[in-house]
Amino acid sequence: TWLRLAKDAFSSSTSFIDDNYRGKWEDSLRMFHSQHPKSSKYNSENYKYRSRIFRPKTRSVIRKHEATAALAFFSNLDVVSITPVDGEDPNQVASALINKELMAYRLSKTIPWFQMVLGAFQDTMKTGICVSMQYWKFKSEDYEEERTGIDPETLKEIRVSVPVTDIYEDKPWVELFPCENLRFSPAAHWYDIVNTSPYIILQIPMYVYQVKNMASE
Repeated sequence: TWLRLAKDAFSSSTSFIDDNYRGKWEDSLRMFHSQHPKSSKYNSENYKYRSRIFRPKTRSVIRKHEATAALAFFSNLDVVSITPVDGEDPNQVASALINKELMAYRLSKTIPWFQMVLGAFQDTMKTGICVSMQYWKFKSEDYEEERTGIDPETLKEIRVSVPVTDIYEDKPWVELFPCENLRFSPAAHWYDIVNTSPYIILQIPMYVYQVKNMASE
């Protein structure tokens, strides 16, 4: 039953995307790459031997807006500005200072914030929407390691196996996805798709070895 519901949700949402958005998205992306839209007369047989020169106005306008966005977001030395609600409360003041330093460290050292902001802004300018997922990236490996120990009864040296966990990644992360990889209910409200859709489907491209690793866990 759950599998059938998932298939029905994916099928209906894909049909909704294809009928209402995919054509517009494809035309927007083509114009950003200095190509005529699919329905343009320059792609017809009548214009087969005529000039198809495309003036890159779309890309140049978006580039100008990107420069404005970069200036708005990154013109200050501070990455973020966090202030307490009650400036007279020393606990709130200390909490705001700590959170500001933590956010500045994460957005400067952990997350490529400049690329993420401009990438999301460019997606929004091209298609009218950007899709991002915020999560905590954590990767670890569990194994057993033999160590030297003392037997409490005989007080002799013995070899014991101790469980060990090696942590490879432990950090917050932001990931951008193409808008065509998102599926949502056709009945969702346009101003709050995530919270008003009964389901959210995000297609994540994966390599075969990643699928096998997830299946074995």
